[in-house]
Amino acid sequence: MKPPLSLRTRLVGLTLLAVALVWLLTAFVTWREARHELEELLAHPPSTTAAHMAKERNEVAGEIAEHLLKPMLYALPALALLLVVAIGFALGPLRQLARDVAERAPDRLDPLPVETLPAEVRPLVARLNSLFADIMRALENERRFTADAAHELRTPLAALKAQAQVALASIDAAERQHALTQILVGCDRATHLVAQLLTLARLDADTAHPMQVVALRPIAEEVLAMSAGDAIERHCELVLADGDARVRGDDALLQAMLRNLVDNALRHSGASQIEVGILRHGQQAVLTVNDDGRGIPATELDAVQQRFRRGASADFSSASGSGLGLSIVKRIVELHGGSLDISSPESGGGVSLRVTLPLALAGRVDSVGS
Repeated sequence: MKPPLSLRTRLVGLTLLAVALVWLLTAFVTWREARHELEELLAHPPSTTAAHMAKERNEVAGEIAEHLLKPMLYALPALALLLVVAIGFALGPLRQLARDVAERAPDRLDPLPVETLPAEVRPLVARLNSLFADIMRALENERRFTADAAHELRTPLAALKAQAQVALASIDAAERQHALTQILVGCDRATHLVAQLLTLARLDADTAHPMQVVALRPIAEEVLAMSAGDAIERHCELVLADGDARVRGDDALLQAMLRNLVDNALRHSGASQIEVGILRHGQQAVLTVNDDGRGIPATELDAVQQRFRRGASADFSSASGSGLGLSIVKRIVELHGGSLDISSPESGGGVSLRVTLPLALAGRVDSVGS
């Protein structure tokens, strides 16, 4: 298929055509009128007297000038009209594109055709198509997120209602006390799930977060201190290895990332020890969280990073998680330009989570998610 002409080619070609057409018509009319006047002059020569000759000469000169001027007066409006028509015809593809966009429904995000568009407009339409694709993916993610969130919230709410009904119907104090305790546990689970959902929704919004040089060790110390109570309750030792690294990122997001890693290990691994390590490797900062728990089968390593998915080996007897922890970690790592790797040795238990982030470079200024 022959590519369409560019807008520049259309405008230049049609403009030259209009000017040439008007110029030829003007030249033809001028030539015709001048020839007619000369023929009249030759057919009726003026009188021989000086007075009559001067008068006749002036009249002939005036008529010739008038006949030469008339075509130019008509040519200018005709040229303007032809240029308007020519430019309107050349810009026809743009008007058609505007009509196509105006007629689209808000939920219609399929790509606009680019094959019939001029070369100057194709990059714009290609960018619009890319924008449509991004919006479609965002809407699809939002629909899926809403459906998954509604499904996940339904379970703890149903459990809360069931335990409340048990407490109301029970006449035994111990049984009623157990039901009320389970209601509190359910409230904690629902609160944790809602907090995770809000965090993930903020991360999915892709808003820019201010970046600054952040040391990872103080963040790790604070997160382990916050998790100490939960670790004691689960008879798990938290260890922070020697080492530090400075990265450019958002302090709150990095803290949320490590807190989710440690919390995930505490909730689901059944580990007796969780070790957090920080080291430098070339131009990268490597943050590791290792536990000696049950481990994750190799077939589930990819699945546990998906939203609302937990491994089959997770501890469901305790206050179960939401299946969003590693999804939040993965999103925060992506916003910081890093990578997340999960491994679990087949020979023994335990899980090793490795987060790689770029080291802070002097003079670099940007934003997370920009």
